[in-house]
Amino acid sequence: MVRQLTFLGNGVKRQGTGCDGRSPRYNHWMRYNTFYGLLITTTLATLLLAADRFEWRATGVVFRVANRFPGSVAFIVQLFAAFFGVIHVAIICKLINYALRLRLAKASVSLDVLRTWMDMSIPRVDWDLPLRFFFPVLFTVLLSLVPAALWAGSITPLIDRTTGTGTLLLPSYEDVSMIREYPMEIGNAGPSLRNQKGLFTYSVGQQLIGPLLSVAASASSVGADPIVHPKIDNTQFSYQGRSYGVGAPAGLTDLLISSNNLAAGYRYQEEGYLANVSCIYNATSNFTLSGPVNEWIFAASGSLPDSVGGPEYSNYIGHDGRAIVAMGVAFSQRSPRRYIAITAGEAYGFLNGTQCEIDFTPTLFNVTVDLSNLNITVRPAQTIPDFNPQRNLTRTVVRQFELISNDMTNLYVSLLGEALNSSIAAYNMSRASVSRNPFTEQEATLAGLKNSIIAMADDMLVAYASAQLMVGRMFTPQTAKIYVYALQFGQSPYIYAIFSLNLLIILAVVGEAVRTRGWSSLGRFNYLDPRDLIIAASRGGRELADAADDMVQSDVKKIPKHVWLLSDPDEGNGRLVVRLRGREDGHAAIEVVGAGGTGVGGGELEKGEKWDGDDVDVEKEMARREWEGKKGSEQGVKKRRMGIFGSTG
Repeated sequence: MVRQLTFLGNGVKRQGTGCDGRSPRYNHWMRYNTFYGLLITTTLATLLLAADRFEWRATGVVFRVANRFPGSVAFIVQLFAAFFGVIHVAIICKLINYALRLRLAKASVSLDVLRTWMDMSIPRVDWDLPLRFFFPVLFTVLLSLVPAALWAGSITPLIDRTTGTGTLLLPSYEDVSMIREYPMEIGNAGPSLRNQKGLFTYSVGQQLIGPLLSVAASASSVGADPIVHPKIDNTQFSYQGRSYGVGAPAGLTDLLISSNNLAAGYRYQEEGYLANVSCIYNATSNFTLSGPVNEWIFAASGSLPDSVGGPEYSNYIGHDGRAIVAMGVAFSQRSPRRYIAITAGEAYGFLNGTQCEIDFTPTLFNVTVDLSNLNITVRPAQTIPDFNPQRNLTRTVVRQFELISNDMTNLYVSLLGEALNSSIAAYNMSRASVSRNPFTEQEATLAGLKNSIIAMADDMLVAYASAQLMVGRMFTPQTAKIYVYALQFGQSPYIYAIFSLNLLIILAVVGEAVRTRGWSSLGRFNYLDPRDLIIAASRGGRELADAADDMVQSDVKKIPKHVWLLSDPDEGNGRLVVRLRGREDGHAAIEVVGAGGTGVGGGELEKGEKWDGDDVDVEKEMARREWEGKKGSEQGVKKRRMGIFGSTG
């Protein structure tokens, strides 16, 4: 059988295996194996930090599995978090164990302190400890729960988004031959297409009157939030705020993107026109309503600021002219068509004499499409050169207002007038809810009218863009930035926390290794091993047991001075002070402090003392000195106030 040195005393040097088999043989792996777990935790913590820093995300099969089996994923996460937490806790406990083992070779400790060291090195809660030892142990146990919790927060998969690229088709305006005003006659409407995605037509002012009136009526938001209004087709998309006339490809020509089940949305840039509208009451306007020129026929005529080649003229149907709302727009193809003049009967007198100017600015827009919520958000980016210098598109859009007003007037009511009135009323309510500043009826009328004109112009631009895509098949490819659902492992605070904790543990290991020179003085004796404790205590002799018995007998009738938490005080042996000593043969022995000639009144003759065997009974003298040694040991113990790190006194 191989016998190994368990204690490196002052006279024992680390040597190779001798002929008697006695050797420390505390090899590199046995001493440092626990610390190699840092290779695992450091690698993982570094990968998590890099993934968070560079926004690495998991997609495809990994995302689908995690999204389909969340319970199993949570179970696996807890297992891995517990495993990595155990590695950190094991390393910390190993450092504590090594430090206290080195301390044990130099200091005297009570048995309660030794129990405390054991509890801190495992770690565990020992409810039988005195309070001054219990709370440090409890604090250590609570700290041991932190690494696993931090690992759980660092590796738990969360649904996030990553980016990619895709292609969609934007409307092209290189050929605008079909964007023009078509005669308002049966059979003479512009080209159209109807399918499951909606009605697409170049006769916007005739065939899309319903959606245009709806957006005109709801143009003024009642609350502070931006208006959400549906896209002018059946794709179920809605605009949050203004559409600015762009976003038509969403749901129509984005199949290469929307067919991806993991696509959350996309973002791209599109050219369009930013419609700016200003409305006034023009007291000098000569665009007026007259008649009847024939039975139930009234004339709206007069010149506009941008009229070319003569005044404007159109007929309206009315019972007596009171319910007519007529919009005048320049008819000539040479006119820039920027003005809209309104004349109205008495039922809509608040609109009579109003005039609006529309300015279309070529602009590059950022369009964000949310595929999960079917929302479209448009933001102007910068002005650009005009992509349609002939202005076929903008002149045709403005001309639609005259067509709509003519179509939406009957004998008794103007549906366009009612829609404009709804917008004005909504503006009144929204202004009253956010501001106490008084405003006139004319201000409210002009603001509500402006909102309706802008909303209708935007939707008509979208309608013509959709017609270019679906009817004219005129489009151009555009690259889009796609947001794809993916898994993000952990949250940034937890990732940085676990990386910092791992780094602190590495520094602690390196610092302790340098301070102790690689734990060169560390013996094989381990107070956590019951085998070492039993054998070392047996080498200490009977004095340890006798001192414990005497301490119990002396404390029977005394009130305990120490406070215990959930149990009665023990028999007093917890305050017994012991010390680890090295024998000449290199083995460790646990001895009671004061015994074996080291305390008061040792059981053996002192050095230099003469022995007179004729005058003294040897056995009685030895018994007397043994009893005095035990008593002195007990008195020495009781005078000590043992701290958590023992005593070197």
